[in-house]
Amino acid sequence: MKKVILAGFLITSWLTTHGQEVQIGTLKGQSGYVDTNGAKIYYERYGEGTPLLILHGNSGSVKGRHRIITDLAKTFSVVAMDSRCHGKSSCPEADLTYEKMMQDVHMVLEKLDIKDVMIWGHSDGGILGLMLGYSYPERINRMLISGANLIKSALEPELVAFIDRYDEIPDPTLKKQVKLMATQSEIDIEDVEKIDIPVTLLVGDRDAMPLEHTIEIFHALPKANLAVFPATTHFMENRQGDIVDLLNEMQEPFKAPSTVEVANYMAGQLFGDK
Repeated sequence: MKKVILAGFLITSWLTTHGQEVQIGTLKGQSGYVDTNGAKIYYERYGEGTPLLILHGNSGSVKGRHRIITDLAKTFSVVAMDSRCHGKSSCPEADLTYEKMMQDVHMVLEKLDIKDVMIWGHSDGGILGLMLGYSYPERINRMLISGANLIKSALEPELVAFIDRYDEIPDPTLKKQVKLMATQSEIDIEDVEKIDIPVTLLVGDRDAMPLEHTIEIFHALPKANLAVFPATTHFMENRQGDIVDLLNEMQEPFKAPSTVEVANYMAGQLFGDK
């Protein structure tokens, strides 16, 4: 009996580290599970290059990112994971919280020994990215944060009214996912100010929150650039190529050009100002 238990443990440990083969079209990768705080978190890995972690939005999954992963795997070592109660990850009975989900992400990075990683987090994944940025910056190289909000009230009023009706949703897993948004704890702007790694903030001009909220986050981040997609909703439909281009561009050294500095230089040349 002890030998059987030991063999099972060794197999489970090997699968967590090495995973099983998975495929998107002709693209081959590895999949597996990581045991975290009471949950089994599913992940997939593809490609070689700069490590890139993809964090999906509310009700999303790794499968929903398969199309863009085929492009990203050409230049990145992509790791995509299902949040707890999403996709193929397990769903413990307790309510979802962003804190628990953020700790899940950290444990996946630790157990897969992923360091110096780029993160693309969208919506809920963007919230998790920001939290990781001030909680565990030592593992992160830079981040693309799209469609993220710091507090529920920052969302458009119609969306707040929608998610506040989560208790009427018959599907228990979807109800739990939407309740997560309805009960979101505020992220303090002071914590955002602690994120001392390069961040590109991405938002659609017709996103789930007014542009002013994203601009507030942009001004709070010490090293940030801002990208606004025109004629684009929160779901970034038909923007796959643009997102791939942004992530590839972010592999270059961070730049924060200043129009004021250029103007001051021109004034010095024209007027002899110092």
